[in-house]
Amino acid sequence: MTEALTLFKGYRSFGLKGEVRDEVNILVDLHVDRQGNCAGSYRNLGATTEFVVIGDRAWSAFDEEGLNGFIETARYVRPDAVAATKDAVATARGKYVESSAAELTGASVALYLCRMDRAYADVPASVTSAEHSSPRTENGERRVSLMHAREGGEVVVQVPKAGTPTPRRIEFEIRDVPVLVDIDDYDVPVKVQRPDTSDVVQAEEVRGLDPFAD
Repeated sequence: MTEALTLFKGYRSFGLKGEVRDEVNILVDLHVDRQGNCAGSYRNLGATTEFVVIGDRAWSAFDEEGLNGFIETARYVRPDAVAATKDAVATARGKYVESSAAELTGASVALYLCRMDRAYADVPASVTSAEHSSPRTENGERRVSLMHAREGGEVVVQVPKAGTPTPRRIEFEIRDVPVLVDIDDYDVPVKVQRPDTSDVVQAEEVRGLDPFAD
């Protein structure tokens, strides 16, 4: 397990696909590197958001389900803000909303996974003890799950039964929220592209998406 964790901690980039088990399960699919680049999507309550992070800037694009969700939230928590939310939704429709990377990645645990320098900091680089499961076949490969219990939660790493213990799946917690993700594209460069200016609106222009914004 220490070898698997050392490999995980040493990657310059990787792909993650899985779920964040917060109050509702959020499905994530992203690629991230140590240079502050991240690209992918997350799905929450039927709505999909695509995002790109390049250094200290970020862009988010909401699908129609997500945009309607902003309006429904405003109707529920602050009916007097519905008109402003509808205006913001009209402005954001078909566009990327630009914000700071810190603002985006701090919005939820799912997006915090884009912070390669912080999101995985509590995953240990080595362990002194571990348990293992019986082998089973996943994606045509015989694998075992290695489990290490520690203060702050359990860490589970799934690795091939034979050969190099390359981590295929990892389970851990961020801010007491369980995260389970499959790992691939180890050290593959992350492809990110800044959206065209004509396709971008600034976060300040769509503050109405947050019904509590002034």
